[in-house]
Amino acid sequence: MNYNNQGHYGLMAQGFMAKVYGWMCAGLAVTAAVSYYLSPEVNPELMRSLISNFGVMLGLLFVSIGILIYMQWNFARLSYTTMGALFIVFCALQGIALAPISYKYTQASIFYVFLIAVIMFAVMAIYGWVTNADLSSMGNLLFMGLIGLIVANLISIFVRSAAFNMVIASFGVGIFAMLIAYDVQNLKRLSQNVLASPQDAGKFALMGAIGLYLNLLNIFIYLLRLFGKERD
Repeated sequence: MNYNNQGHYGLMAQGFMAKVYGWMCAGLAVTAAVSYYLSPEVNPELMRSLISNFGVMLGLLFVSIGILIYMQWNFARLSYTTMGALFIVFCALQGIALAPISYKYTQASIFYVFLIAVIMFAVMAIYGWVTNADLSSMGNLLFMGLIGLIVANLISIFVRSAAFNMVIASFGVGIFAMLIAYDVQNLKRLSQNVLASPQDAGKFALMGAIGLYLNLLNIFIYLLRLFGKERD
C-alpha cells in the first residue's frame, strides 16, 4: 500500500469511527432524555405507575431484544435510514427501562457514576484502538464470561446476598470494560473493509455503535450497584 492509499485508509477509518461514536452519543442522549422525563422529579406519578407494572417492564425487554435481532437478521435488506430509526426507538425503550434507576439512586450519584463510566469507556476504547496485542483470542472467554454473568444475575434473584451482588457487579464491570477494547479493535479492523463497500459503511457503523452503547450502559449499571448512593 502506497502513501496515498494509507492516507485514504486513515481518513476512511476516522470517518467510520466518527459515525460509530456519533450514533452512540445520539443513542445515549435519547436514553438520558427519556429517563429524565420519567424521573420522580419530573413525572412522579408516571414513575410510580411504571415501576409497579412488571408486565410493562418485561414487555420492554422482549421488544428491545426483538429490535436487535430484527436489525441483525435483516442487515442487508434494511436501509440505513430505517436502521437508524430502529436504533433510536431501541434507545428510547432503554430510557424507559432505566428510568426506575432515578427512583432508587440520587441524581448526583447517577451523574458521578456515569462520569466514571464514561472515563472507563474512553480509556478502554483508546487501548483497543492503539494496542498491538491481538484481542480476538479473548472472544470466546468474554462470551463465556457473559453467560456466567447472566447465570449469576439469575441466581441473585433467589439468593439475597449483598456480598454476592457486589461480586457480580465487579465481575460485570470487568467483562464489559474488556468488551469495549475488544469491540473497538474489531471496529478498527472492520474500517479497513469499509473501503470495499462504502455504501454499507453507515450501517456497519450503526451496528458497531449499538455494541459500544450497550457496553457503556452495562458498565454504568454495574458501577451504580457498587458506588451508587440510594435515596433516603
